[in-house]
Amino acid sequence: STQSTGGDSSDESSSSESEAEMPVARAPVRQYASILEESDDEKRVVRSSKDKRFSEINEAIKAIRNAKKIKDISKVFEGFNSLCSTYTKSQNVIAKNGTPKAFIRCVADLETFVLAVWEDKEQRSKLNKINSKALGALKQNVRKFNKAFETDIEEYRKNPDNYEEVIEEDESDNDDDLETAKDSAKQAKKSRTSSSRAFDEDDDEAGGDGMSDDDSDDMWNESDDSSSSDDEMPAIGYTAAYFLKKKDDDKKERPERKKKAPKQQQPRTSTSKEDEGWTTVSGVEKVAKEKPLFEEGTEITVDVVNQKIAELSSIRGRRGANRKKNIETFELLTETCYKENLGIPVVAKCLYYTCLAIFDYNPSMSACMVVDIWVQLLVTLDKLLTLLEGHREVHFVEGLPDEEENLENPEKPLTVAGSILVIMERADDEFTKLLRNLDPHGTEYVQRLSDEAKLCVVILRIKAELATRKASNNEMCRIYLREIEHLYYKVDYSAEKGGTGNSKAKMDELCKFIYRIESSDHSGDLDRIRTRAMLCHIYHHALHNRWSEARDLMLMSHLQHGISHADIPTKILHNRTMVQLGLCAFRNGYIQHAHTTLNEIQSSQKSKELLAQGLSTQRMSERNLEQEKIEKQRQIPFHMHINLELLEYSYLTCAMLLEVPHMAAHQFEQRRKLSRTFHQQLRNAEKNPLIGPPDSMREHLVASAKAMMKADWKTCADTLLAHKIWNLMPNAEDVKAMLKQKIKEESLRTYMFTYSACYDSISPMVLSRMFDLSNKQIHALISKMILNDELKASWDKPTDLLILHRAESSKLQSLAKQTADKLTHVMDNTEKMLGQGTTFTSRGNAAASLTWPNNIFGAGNGSLQMGFPIGMSGDSSRGGHRNYQDRSRNYQDRNRNYQDRSNAGNAGYNGRSRGGYNNAGGYNNNSGGYNNNTQYTSRVY
Repeated sequence: STQSTGGDSSDESSSSESEAEMPVARAPVRQYASILEESDDEKRVVRSSKDKRFSEINEAIKAIRNAKKIKDISKVFEGFNSLCSTYTKSQNVIAKNGTPKAFIRCVADLETFVLAVWEDKEQRSKLNKINSKALGALKQNVRKFNKAFETDIEEYRKNPDNYEEVIEEDESDNDDDLETAKDSAKQAKKSRTSSSRAFDEDDDEAGGDGMSDDDSDDMWNESDDSSSSDDEMPAIGYTAAYFLKKKDDDKKERPERKKKAPKQQQPRTSTSKEDEGWTTVSGVEKVAKEKPLFEEGTEITVDVVNQKIAELSSIRGRRGANRKKNIETFELLTETCYKENLGIPVVAKCLYYTCLAIFDYNPSMSACMVVDIWVQLLVTLDKLLTLLEGHREVHFVEGLPDEEENLENPEKPLTVAGSILVIMERADDEFTKLLRNLDPHGTEYVQRLSDEAKLCVVILRIKAELATRKASNNEMCRIYLREIEHLYYKVDYSAEKGGTGNSKAKMDELCKFIYRIESSDHSGDLDRIRTRAMLCHIYHHALHNRWSEARDLMLMSHLQHGISHADIPTKILHNRTMVQLGLCAFRNGYIQHAHTTLNEIQSSQKSKELLAQGLSTQRMSERNLEQEKIEKQRQIPFHMHINLELLEYSYLTCAMLLEVPHMAAHQFEQRRKLSRTFHQQLRNAEKNPLIGPPDSMREHLVASAKAMMKADWKTCADTLLAHKIWNLMPNAEDVKAMLKQKIKEESLRTYMFTYSACYDSISPMVLSRMFDLSNKQIHALISKMILNDELKASWDKPTDLLILHRAESSKLQSLAKQTADKLTHVMDNTEKMLGQGTTFTSRGNAAASLTWPNNIFGAGNGSLQMGFPIGMSGDSSRGGHRNYQDRSRNYQDRNRNYQDRSNAGNAGYNGRSRGGYNNAGGYNNNSGGYNNNTQYTSRVY
């Protein structure tokens, strides 16, 4: 019984221990699960699809806006792609609720931003490669994407205040979402509680005296009703959820403050008599009052208007001044003068100052005018000139003080301080800047270029006005020069077609007026005006293929001697004139003149900068930003450019026609080069491992040159003239025919230089068939070569053959002559150093000497030693040196004697000719040699 009781007690103790251990083992699991479930309930928020999609659109809009602030084009492009993809996903939501206004505002502002960056060339040039590439893609994609929203974008631009920056969420929807989220959380919690209870019941049925349902419910209720201190430090210890930061912590620590709506004050009704005549204004609304032009009750007179003009003029140039408002004020003042009938001079003065205010609209002189302001300037100028043309008694006087103006007294001349000529010059300069900053390939450039006709009409009207009041010669020359500068670069097509073009007569009239002004009647500025007028005159002659007139005017003017002291715009005009003169010579077939004229521009490799037609990208490192900005301000408009590719092709063609025959005539003298640029193209072509059909302009030229070297004129002509760039040349067919003829002639010269040593005689009929030239042309070309001592030959009239004399030196003779020249140069330098006392020693004080080989010139025995000042002997130093020098010069004399004998043989060798033998067996030549006694004689230097 004791054993049984002991066994029972042991069973009871074990069961009690298991009962005591069971809550400890299961409690942490349930406590940990409840903490995670509570945290999940707090984080979970149920949102509608509309809010999800609109929030994604909001994020994309904010990303684009932030990227635009820092001008990161690549980030803007990424944000735009994200916005487009989000918009595509949100089609179902947008179809129900409509397109958000914030989305319309974003895409419209993005298009404006892209266009502004694209038009700002200075900023666009500073973009890196990634942003520059992104800008081009962004411009195309935005324009294509916004076509579907053109109507909405137009409405936004009319009323931008009605469009918010981001999509606003409805509070009612948010409240419903929160309530739905709470209900779903409660249901989820109940389901989890019921599932846990079922789990406990299963455990109890399986065996094991677990906790009762009441105990477990009490535990869960206690855990649910735990205090904040229990949440901060759970009873079971620290878990991972305790250390993780919750999203709602910041909201709990910083409770949101509701913004109070501004109180709307009710307008107070005026009941007392003191309030009569007063208007009650609410505190929220602001009343914008414009300051009147004149105070109320002020009598408007000429003096009052002058004071107002002086007041407005004092604002000019101030920082923070409203320039647009200043223009509007002057226009209002002009209308007021019209209404008050203050007189034409006062109105003219107001219009004059309106033009000055328009010029002051741009804060920077380097910036160009806005198109609207430019149009407004033309309208104001037209009004001013119309007023002056209708009232010739009113004159503008340059440099007149304001106190000496006469705006009212009709008995005296009505004068206004100012100069309409200055207004016209500034308008012309602004027009040039406007064209310079526009895209030359866009429609806007063509539209603005049409304003040149209006500006030329303004110039003619001002010229008539100045002529009426008999302006000074300086003013007349200035207005004439402006007219010339708008005329000199334009082609008179009617004259080219055989019509009665009057551009030549017009240019002669304008330029000769300036030429006639005497030096005593002009200021220091007239020299510059005369120089520019003459350059424009030469340019116009060359443009219309009047080569002789242009060349004569350039040579008689001696402009090339003093152009280095001129200002930079005049130097640019001189470069343009020389280039046009060279092209004119090329079109007329004067290849040598064309090459000489174009060589200076093309050999510098800076043709863009010298002609003010852009900046070379290869020389970006040679200039800083300030220099680049200055050079951009000197650029000429695009419609005045000279085709640089046509210029280079014409120059290289001239170089080929001159250089290839020269290379054939001087095969062994590589230093004599006429065009280094042409040789550089040949060297670059030789480095190319793969030679295919010519594609570029330079490849066509190199292929043509190689064909000419072989005297293959047909291949040369076909290859050279196959390039399409010749169609850009005026009178293209005539130029092609001229080039074909020149290629035939130069191929003939190249053939004669290369293969004349292979012939004893040749018939001109054979050459005529080979090069498709007439007998007269063949005879003229070869006779010219004989007269210029380029070809050793003579004509045999009875047989009508060309007899070739073999007087050309062989390759061995040419190399021997070059070696003798080099040795003579070395010895001359050595003699100079010896005369200066220069010592050449190795280490120590031992004298160094140079030992020459035996019989270096075929005379003398032993070795020739040259001593130096330290330790030299008379026999082996000075005497040996002089002996060597004499023998060297004797060698040169014999070389000259050999040439004389060759020349004598060509003319018919006889006993009495130069270089004939005498009885003593020596040469009887004046240049020196051996005499009868074989004694050496030399010339003393």
